[in-house]
Amino acid sequence: MSALSGKLIRDRLATDDLAKRLVISPLLEPGEQLRDDQASIDIRLGFEFAFAAPSSHGAIDEFGVGLDQHQPASFQTLYRREYVPLGKRLVIHPHQFILAATLEYIRLPQDIMGYVLSRSTWGRIGLIVATAVGIQPGFAGSLTLEIRNLGESPVALYPGQAIAQLVFHEISGGKVSGDGLGQYSGMTEILPRKMSATRTREKLQKLTKLG
Repeated sequence: MSALSGKLIRDRLATDDLAKRLVISPLLEPGEQLRDDQASIDIRLGFEFAFAAPSSHGAIDEFGVGLDQHQPASFQTLYRREYVPLGKRLVIHPHQFILAATLEYIRLPQDIMGYVLSRSTWGRIGLIVATAVGIQPGFAGSLTLEIRNLGESPVALYPGQAIAQLVFHEISGGKVSGDGLGQYSGMTEILPRKMSATRTREKLQKLTKLG
């Protein structure tokens, strides 16, 4: 499974074959974000952010009191949301953790998966960017990035800044079967929805009650 070159990413963005087309939009500066000498494409910060807030109910426990996964509002108590317009900034302080939406809306065809990588420039000042381990084939939506300031100085962030890179791989053996969308596909919501799949959660919940 090899990474797509900049040229192959560009070809996938432009193809007329909808089953093969990769969608990343908007690209503010295509020549800067996607270069033939790199096997990745830059993605930028959007306008939606969420700051992790001190918990009012102790440990985050999906089987404990205070975090009901059937009530999405309960997750919102863990975060303070903030909208930052273009031209304005937010400051992430040392050891602070935030969630951020990408400016770009992304759709992967069924034969491609992706990974988010931190940009080394940010990493050298202590800012680490991550997301889920991989972006599954068929995903559609804005990405939610987990950003942590591990440095010793506050860092200002602006919507539109290139914050991370996407690397893509073609799936060996062709496209995957099924939709493979997962719980966050098609969404632009950055807050968590649930920790465990429904049936797994029900089984584990029974075990915790037995214990």
